[in-house]
Amino acid sequence: MQEDENMNLGGINHGDLGRTYRITPIQLPTLGAAFQGAYLSRLPLAPPLILQLDCWDSDGDLIIPYDELPFLVCHLSLQTPEGEDAAMIYSPEGERVSMLYGTLVAAPAEMNDTSQAPGIYFVFPDVSVRYIGRFRLQALLIRITGGPPLDTTTTDSFEIVKDTDYIAPAITDLTRHFDSQGVVRFGLPRSQWL
Repeated sequence: MQEDENMNLGGINHGDLGRTYRITPIQLPTLGAAFQGAYLSRLPLAPPLILQLDCWDSDGDLIIPYDELPFLVCHLSLQTPEGEDAAMIYSPEGERVSMLYGTLVAAPAEMNDTSQAPGIYFVFPDVSVRYIGRFRLQALLIRITGGPPLDTTTTDSFEIVKDTDYIAPAITDLTRHFDSQGVVRFGLPRSQWL
């Protein structure tokens, strides 16, 4: 498929819209438990990563780009605190394995912020890291049709500890707020929504 065909979906040439995009972490993970090879016992990073999408049109006005939302995704990768790729590693058994599991690609979700204003968010409710260490996440905002990232952001570094040393942080008010809207589930028991 040629590049100009990739950009022209639904009668809209997305490359000519003159828009500016920004993804901003509004909630960052601080801690996680290494799952090693226990795939069914993975614990997600806490608190879960939530990114806010802001988009400005060619006039500099903040908009929600409804026409583009079906074509936008956010992709996560794992890095060292210094920014080196940490996606793959050799296990103690010598097998090349992925360090990052869970929801690594998220679609945009329209939800209300804590002031009840509508916004667009990318939510990663169940991301886990295989082995202990300090890491950070890199997020790329991309179109599913290809092309360079529209924006990139990285989180602060966080700690992955042994599962026996892990004490889950308290559930944040922001996690409860977004979970209660029923758009994205964080797996909270109903009693913890409020």
